[in-house]
Amino acid sequence: MSLQAPKDMAAERAAAGFDIEALKHHWHGGVHQYQLLERAYKLIKSDPELVVQPPRNFMELTKDESREFTMGQIYRTVKLLQDPVIRSQGPEFTEAIFQALVSYSESYSMRIGVHRALFRNVLLMLGSDEQRDAWLDAVDNYRIFGCFAMTELGHSSALRDIETTATFDPNTDEFVINSPTITATKWWIGMAGKTATHTMVIAQTYIGGQHHGHNWFIVQLRDTASGALQPNVIAGDIGHKVGRPGLDNGWIQFHNVRIPRSQMLNRWVDLDRQGNYTPAPSPVVMYATLIPERIMIVMNSMLMVSHALTIATRYSVVRRQGNQNQQIMDYLSHYGKFVPAISFIYMVRSASSTLDEQFKILTAGGDMDPEVYMYHMGDMHAISACLKGITGWYGSDVLETCRRACGGHAYSAYNNIGQIINDWGVLTTGGGDNVVLLQQTARILLHQLTQKLDHDQYPQLKFKSSTHYFIRAKEYLAKPSWNVTDVSACLSDLTLVEEALFTILVKRLNSIREELKAGATQNDLLLDSVRVAEMHAAAFLYSDAVEKYGKPDPALEPSVAQIMRRMTAVWGLHTLHTYSDQGFKEGFLNPQQVKQIEKLYLTTSKGMRKQVVGLTDAWGYPDFVLKAPIAKYDGDIYEPYFETLLMSKNSVDVPSYHGRYIKPLTDN
Repeated sequence: MSLQAPKDMAAERAAAGFDIEALKHHWHGGVHQYQLLERAYKLIKSDPELVVQPPRNFMELTKDESREFTMGQIYRTVKLLQDPVIRSQGPEFTEAIFQALVSYSESYSMRIGVHRALFRNVLLMLGSDEQRDAWLDAVDNYRIFGCFAMTELGHSSALRDIETTATFDPNTDEFVINSPTITATKWWIGMAGKTATHTMVIAQTYIGGQHHGHNWFIVQLRDTASGALQPNVIAGDIGHKVGRPGLDNGWIQFHNVRIPRSQMLNRWVDLDRQGNYTPAPSPVVMYATLIPERIMIVMNSMLMVSHALTIATRYSVVRRQGNQNQQIMDYLSHYGKFVPAISFIYMVRSASSTLDEQFKILTAGGDMDPEVYMYHMGDMHAISACLKGITGWYGSDVLETCRRACGGHAYSAYNNIGQIINDWGVLTTGGGDNVVLLQQTARILLHQLTQKLDHDQYPQLKFKSSTHYFIRAKEYLAKPSWNVTDVSACLSDLTLVEEALFTILVKRLNSIREELKAGATQNDLLLDSVRVAEMHAAAFLYSDAVEKYGKPDPALEPSVAQIMRRMTAVWGLHTLHTYSDQGFKEGFLNPQQVKQIEKLYLTTSKGMRKQVVGLTDAWGYPDFVLKAPIAKYDGDIYEPYFETLLMSKNSVDVPSYHGRYIKPLTDN
C-alpha cells in the first residue's frame, strides 16, 4: 500500500485534462500574484516564529501556547514589514505574506483580520478625513491594536436591541460610554480578551435627553505601554472555545467611560460643541461595514473548505479499499460529493471577485456618495447575506463529507480535518445568523419583485444586480413548464439551466408573495423564504460563472477555459438538482425531468472524476499549510503519518501515572 500510494497520486495528476499551472495562475489572479504567494510561502515555512517547526506540532499547542504563538506571529509579521529588504519588494509582496499566514492559521487570520479589516474598515468608511489623519498611521503601523465591539451578550448582532449607550455631556464636551446591564456586555469580541488597545463601539446615542440611534465611537481599552485596562473599563478573555484557540475572544463592560467628542466617527454625522446633532443621510450608512465583513466571511469559508477538500481528495485517491482494491475516490459516494464541492469553491472565488468590484462602486475608495451607497446597499446586502448563508450551510455539509471520506484518520487531530471543523463553527453564526440573513434577503427579493410586477419599476444600478432576472419576471411567470425535453442539451447551452433557475425563483417568490397577501405571516413562511433565498445565492454563483466562462474568452488559456466551463456546468446541474423540489412545487418541472436532471448531474460528475487532484492542486497549498500527513503532495502518506505520531511527546514512554494506577493492579 505504501509503495502504491505515490504511484496513484502521480497517475491522478497526469490524468488532469488541463494545464494545472495555468489554472493555478487563473485562481490566484495571474502569474505575478501566484509567484508572489509562492515566495511568501517559502519565506514563512522555516521561520519558527511564523510556522510551528518539528518536533513541535501545531495541533498539540495548548490554548495559552496558541494564544502566545499567534501574537508572536503578528509581532514577527510587523517586524518583517519593517525590514528594508522586505519593504523594497513592494506592497504586493507584503500582502502576499499576510495571505500566506492567513492560509496557514485560522487563529492568525481572525486575530489580524479583526484589526486590519474590521477596526480599520470602520475608520475608513465612517471616519472623517481629520479622524483618518489622526488614527490611520497608528493603525497601519501597529502602534495600537483595534477590535470591533458590536455583538452583545444578550443580543448577539441584533443591532436594534443593543443596550450599550453613549451619552453626550455638554459640560465636558465628552461622551459617556456605559454598559447599563449584564446583557449589554460586549461579547465574543476578537482581540478584546488580552490584546486590543482600542475598540470601535457601536452604541445607542443620547444627546440632550433625546435618542439619536446608533453611532460608532473609538474607545481606548488598555494602556499602550503597560497593557493595563483603562479606568472604568472591565474586559477579559472568553476562555476555551471549540476552535480558533489562538484568537483571544473577549468581553467588555464600560462603566461610564469618558471619551472626547472627537472620537465619535463623524464622516456622515456631526455634533458641534453646543450639542447640535446632524444625523446621517440614512441610518443604513452606519451599517456600511457589515457588508465587507460578510464578504470576508465568505472568502474565509472558501479558504477553510478548500483546505479540507484538498486533504480529503488526496487521501481518497491513494487509499484503496473494496473487492477489487480500488481507489475510494472511484465510488459514487466520493466523487459524487467531491466534484460539485470543488466546483462550488471555484464558483465562490469567481463571484467574490465580482462582489469586490461592485462594492468598490459603493465605497469609492472611502469617499462614499451617500445617495449612491443607499441606492445600491439593499442589493449588496441581499447578495452578501445569502452568499454568507449558502457558504456556511453547504460548507458545513462539505466538511462533514470530507471527514467521512477520510474514515478514522479524520478523527486524528494530526490530519487537521477536525481542527478545520472546530474552527469552522463560528462562520455559520458570526456576522449574522444564517436563517436571519437569508430571511432578510428574501424580504428584499419580495420587495423588488413586487415593485416590478405591480408598478413595473426596477432600479437602474451601476452594476449588474443579482436580481437582474426580475426584469423578465412577467415573462417567467407566464411559462407553464420547462420546455426542455432532452436535459443533456444543458451541457451545450448553459443558459438553459440559468433560465430554468430564474423561472423557478420568480414563481416561488410570487407564490410566497400571494400567501402573504392571503394572510400568512412571515414566520409561517420562514422556511420557504430561507430556501428560496439560498437558491437565489446558488443561482447567482452559476449566472456569474456563465457570463465569464459560458462563451470563449481569448484571455483565458484554452484548457483553463474548458475546465472552468465544465465546472460551471456541474454547479448549474447541482443547483437545479438540489432545488428541483422548488420547481416541482410550482409545476414547472415534471417527474421525468427531475429524473433526467439527476442522471445527467451524476454522469457529469463522474466525467470529472479524474480531474479532482489537478483542480485541488491549482489552489496551491503547500504541505506545511495543510498540516495533514494524509494529504502529502507526492502521495507518500503512510510513513510521514507514522513519523508524526512518533514525534508526539510521550507517545512511547511509560505514562507518569503507571506507578499510581496501573502497577498496583498488574502486580496484584
